[in-house]
Amino acid sequence: MQGDRTLARDIRGEIEKQVGEQAAVSVGEGIARLSGRCSSHDTAVQAGFLAAGFDRIREVVNDLVFPGKMRFKPRRRISEELTGKEFDVVIVGGGVIGLAVARELSQFDLSIALFERHNDLGMDQTSHSCAMIHPAIQAEYGTLRWEMNYRGNAMWDETARQLDVDFRRVGTLIVAETQEEEKLLPYVLDMAAKHNDPEPKLLDREGLDRVEPGLVPHVTKGVLIWNTGIISVFELVIAYAENALSNGVSIFLDTSVLGIHTEDSAVRAVDTDRGTVRARILINAAGLYADRIAEYAGDRFFTIHPRKGETIIFDKSYQPVRTVFAPVSMAAESRESKHSKGGGIIPTTDGNLQFGPTAFEVCDREDVATTAEGCDSLYTRFAPLLERLKPEYEKPDRGKIITQFAGCRAATYKEDFIIEPSRKVRGLVHAAGIQSPGLASAPAIAERIREIARDEWLPSPNEDFDPVRKRQVRLAELQLDDQDKLIRDDQLYGHIVCRCEDTSEAEVVRALHGPLAARSVDGVKRRTRAGQGRCQGGFCMPRIVEIISREMDTARHHVVKSDGRSYILSKRTK
Repeated sequence: MQGDRTLARDIRGEIEKQVGEQAAVSVGEGIARLSGRCSSHDTAVQAGFLAAGFDRIREVVNDLVFPGKMRFKPRRRISEELTGKEFDVVIVGGGVIGLAVARELSQFDLSIALFERHNDLGMDQTSHSCAMIHPAIQAEYGTLRWEMNYRGNAMWDETARQLDVDFRRVGTLIVAETQEEEKLLPYVLDMAAKHNDPEPKLLDREGLDRVEPGLVPHVTKGVLIWNTGIISVFELVIAYAENALSNGVSIFLDTSVLGIHTEDSAVRAVDTDRGTVRARILINAAGLYADRIAEYAGDRFFTIHPRKGETIIFDKSYQPVRTVFAPVSMAAESRESKHSKGGGIIPTTDGNLQFGPTAFEVCDREDVATTAEGCDSLYTRFAPLLERLKPEYEKPDRGKIITQFAGCRAATYKEDFIIEPSRKVRGLVHAAGIQSPGLASAPAIAERIREIARDEWLPSPNEDFDPVRKRQVRLAELQLDDQDKLIRDDQLYGHIVCRCEDTSEAEVVRALHGPLAARSVDGVKRRTRAGQGRCQGGFCMPRIVEIISREMDTARHHVVKSDGRSYILSKRTK
């Protein structure tokens, strides 16, 4: 205990020295717990990082209070409809991690329920990601983040094939603009080798022209980190969920966890706003609220501090790059950034270019607001690079920006993933602190949870497990003859609702009646791309509202854009 008291004193002294704040610090079992008052959110975050910087600290619980700190307001119980239900496993969180875990655990003969607080899946970190499958070279070697990134990246070819999701290995291209920068390219090869990544390709000018044509003449050498991928993240969420459902998983939307019952230090039941469900295994994949779930179970040993990022999206008519693109100078800058990979110039599977994301600490976990400053900073940083390095292509134009979005990442102060069974509560497994590159790591994280479940509870295999899911037909992807046949079978395929994305009425109707039916305009957008094009729903939204009203048998002014009370119309006028 003397060692813990000495360590707590050292942490307290370092916080006072570095940020000028006096914090109460205690240390036990490798967990640093900070309490007291400080002057701002920034200093509270700095104090958390300083505590995490001590080698003997496993994680940090930061309870420092500061002006403007957000108070957590749990939902109220609204019904008892789930009371009396029993499951072997309850998964909290319907993002890509929770869904991947649900699908993976459905390989066992277990009754599984997944609870998601929103009215749709993947609405927090997952849908606000850049949809990039990162190479492990960007993660700190030796961390769990690196291991999951390294293993997960290699699994995506087979995972995407099984789920029938659009996935492409476009690669990251790092180019040298000067002879001095060319000397740094072997360092990239060395870094990949140290991270166990597949060996990148050192390219001469001929190789560069094949990969990324149109580069300025003086760029003669580059490195292609070929295993970087991009994926259709909205399709992925639905695919994971549909495959989990087909293998027996139950998914409950609009269901918030309010508490966890334990008995003899073991999980027994889960309280939700829709009733109490009995369970013996709880998977904490709650993302931005994973520390709350841990606290409910009596095992709070980390704090989530949200890190916000903004991204801008360009119209499909502007496609200057084929790869995730960066000059050596920008790649070096991202390596030097302590808590962010720095964002980038990233294509998407749907043909849009994106700049971003940014990265800065915020106190509100629900902060998804975009700003003019964020848009300006991204454009100012990345547009000149494209204009300088690819002069043969159309110059960047702010008028081509069709939308911007933001989201928060669920970081802990150790900046590593937490994937482990609880050390205090039997039946509780944490999949927490999963920030970028969480998407790239998802298959490996799910596999790790499956291994924990297998070793801890020895479940029998599900003999009927089927890993394959087939995607729905999309009119825009068919040849004319196939489109004609489809329209003859169902005339609603001939009614184009979204002209930007060529989405038909039949696809919108299907989205509203599928196994995971859309409940909002944005839910339709995520399933069909209607509203994701150049006009961002300016033309198709009224028609989609009309179709939702008709198919759901509800008044148009009851149709929501996204979640909660986000009504598009206020009342009927005529």
